[in-house]
Amino acid sequence: MKSVISELSVLVTDDSLTQRQYAMDLCQELGVQALFDAANGVDALDVLDTNSVDVVLIDLEMPIMDGVELIRSIAQKKLNSSVIILSAKDPILIASVGTMAEADGLHVLGTFQKPLLPDALECSLLRFIQDTKVAAEPKKSNDTEVTALELSHALANNELTLAFQPKLTVHGLLLRGVEALARWRHPAKGMISPVVFIELAERHGMIDALTHFLLEEAFKHKRTWQQYGLRFHLAFNLSPLSLADSDMVDWLCKMAEKYGIAPAEITFEVTENALLGELASAIRTLARLRLKGFHIAIDDYGTGFANAQQLSRVPATELKIDRSLVHRAAARPQQRTILASTIDLAKNLNLTTVAEGVETAEDFKILYDLGVDLVQGYYFSKPLFADDLLNWVKNDLSQLRRQQEQK
Repeated sequence: MKSVISELSVLVTDDSLTQRQYAMDLCQELGVQALFDAANGVDALDVLDTNSVDVVLIDLEMPIMDGVELIRSIAQKKLNSSVIILSAKDPILIASVGTMAEADGLHVLGTFQKPLLPDALECSLLRFIQDTKVAAEPKKSNDTEVTALELSHALANNELTLAFQPKLTVHGLLLRGVEALARWRHPAKGMISPVVFIELAERHGMIDALTHFLLEEAFKHKRTWQQYGLRFHLAFNLSPLSLADSDMVDWLCKMAEKYGIAPAEITFEVTENALLGELASAIRTLARLRLKGFHIAIDDYGTGFANAQQLSRVPATELKIDRSLVHRAAARPQQRTILASTIDLAKNLNLTTVAEGVETAEDFKILYDLGVDLVQGYYFSKPLFADDLLNWVKNDLSQLRRQQEQK
């Protein structure tokens, strides 16, 4: 780790000589060689004007120019993009300044209450290295324009398919289910983002046809897995418009019977948007699904102000915690507190908790410690096409378990 961190340049900004020296000593112990220091915001700007600095540690309480002013100046002058924010003040204030910094376009590696702990600093610096690598990777365009006519042809020509992302138990990493995710491989334009074509289907009255096609495909795969002796759950996202379809529940029951699938092994995921239209109609559909034995998950929990109200409206069995609450909770104490309270709330309501978007070992450890039931994300597996999923179950899953046992 030290050899990787040694390549970084760090500026420590703190008006307290004792605190400044302490932070610099921590950096040196981690192997940082290019090390600068400043006693206030003005001095820090002078350092940044004349030196290339990767990470700036910023104390909020400083004379002449405080940390908040320094952060704004760094953002406006585009002098540096990665900061670690420190203060002896309460965590809520520190987290709020972190939010401000991110809104200004800065890369916030962590917001910590003093004293800065060695592990927190090391994780933050390693995070900078990892995020720099990710940012350097070429980005694939997800905004390819397609028309409703092209989507209609795609449905007719079987261009649409599904990928499946595993959902694993936190303890033991046992496969408990998969989430079905729509995919469109356009013959000329390549992979089309589901954000694009699902919204297109909703706008042009094609969402029912798309949902029926993909659900039947999902049921076919589920039957095949059962024939192999694999009885994990299948999760599928329902559009808010599908909840207004009065025939949807009866059709789903027929499909489950046709393919020999127990409704209790199917989970339908709905988002906050599902309840923004015809509320009575949406609740009616969800209630009937539960009565028939299907499971209901509240998806993307943590992304909207109305989510807590959903828990009293939706007959849910599962709560999916959004990536925005999960990612980097270890570096943001306030976020960790919200995450912990969300998990406790779900437990008190007898809801299974699923954390999505788990991307790092750090994220997984927090979720393990807080007692989440299930996890999914790129740290374990990207979404896989059906054949690849079987290979992953046979080969990669056991290797993943061994790696976790060694940590």
